[in-house]
Amino acid sequence: MSSNKDEVKIYNENHMENCNVFQGDIYGATFPLPGANVTINQYYGKGQKPKSEVEEGNVEPAEARERRKLEAIKAITDRFDFNDEMLGYDSLGRRITSERIAVLFSKCLGIGSYPSRPYRLMIEQVWVLLIDARKQCTKRPGEDYFRQTVLNIVGYFVSRGIICGAKLDIAQCIFADADANLARNIERNIESAVFPEGLADMLDLYIEKLRNGEF
Repeated sequence: MSSNKDEVKIYNENHMENCNVFQGDIYGATFPLPGANVTINQYYGKGQKPKSEVEEGNVEPAEARERRKLEAIKAITDRFDFNDEMLGYDSLGRRITSERIAVLFSKCLGIGSYPSRPYRLMIEQVWVLLIDARKQCTKRPGEDYFRQTVLNIVGYFVSRGIICGAKLDIAQCIFADADANLARNIERNIESAVFPEGLADMLDLYIEKLRNGEF
């Protein structure tokens, strides 16, 4: 005769094996089923930064970065010294001068302009190429990494007809010691995959403002 006190065992048929075990605090967790492809984004509490960034000092303060941008823009545009015959006229019949090209370049990089958020994201990607690092680009004293990228952007200006002339002559109006190899970056303009998609549309926006005589 069986007893009413016999031990009752309950089995959960939905059990899982070999699951990940989460230790510590969990915020807004999602628990994937076996076989799912999982992307893990690390969460840091409010005001916290990854330990490596804090210890190694890899986080650049916003003010310091803005200062570097202004220094780089000045170092770049102070070099613009195009010959008159290289520059055309705007829709008002006024000469496009080196100074106006400098303003155009600055506005395209978010200096003295107020681009929309999508454009700001593009601009920041270009700034990374100019002042942080770009593969196969060496840093020269007072120039950061910007030689190739500057000529790529000027090359787009050339493709839009606001600057004309031989590639080497144009390059040497910016970098006096430019050689034929460096000047090829004008022909390549912004076709390289390092530039964000849609950059041409943003550059066209400011080129049109220049042609309309807004600056």
